[in-house]
Amino acid sequence: MLKKLLSGISFSLLTLSGTSLYAQQNNGSRYDIELSITPLAERTIGPRKSLMGAGSDASKNYIAGLLRVGYHYNEIWSFGVGLGYSHQNITTTSAIVDPSVERMQYSSDLSIWEFPLDARIKFLKYLYANAGPMLHFQQNSNSHVDKQHGIGFHIGLGAKIPLSQKFAVTLSPHYKMYSLIPFQSGRNYDRVQVLGIAVGLNYRFAKD
Repeated sequence: MLKKLLSGISFSLLTLSGTSLYAQQNNGSRYDIELSITPLAERTIGPRKSLMGAGSDASKNYIAGLLRVGYHYNEIWSFGVGLGYSHQNITTTSAIVDPSVERMQYSSDLSIWEFPLDARIKFLKYLYANAGPMLHFQQNSNSHVDKQHGIGFHIGLGAKIPLSQKFAVTLSPHYKMYSLIPFQSGRNYDRVQVLGIAVGLNYRFAKD
């Protein structure tokens, strides 16, 4: 369902260039700040390759937020650094040891702090694409999921709609993978993947 919603939003973003709320303003500062949340997302937790009979993890009650500071190199390119946080509840189902024995389930939480870097390229007036690496650390202990300390990446497509010369709203479907390069070694390492939609408010500082 979310994938269909993301497809519909992406199509809508591509048609936004034919609409106009306000003319683009070029008298702003080179710096902006943006606060966004991800209230809607699909998550998967586990190794890249599924193993027959292995345990599994299911996520629920996911919420994430991000504070990003951006630098506009020119009217097309901008670069940003951010501080993000996410929290989710996890239900872990044990591996199959004996088919005649009922599998056990365990409940836990997973909280992650992340520090993403990104490059944004603007196109079609209100649209942008962005991508970059992120450094992340797991805040809490969790004995059921491999520790999420490592380097991941994120990629997305977004729309930034001006409300005034300083304020704009953003809408961004995106994909994230945590522990692409985990700081701990291990075979079949658990990786958290998120396909979500972020909404945010952007403020561009006035030019001195």
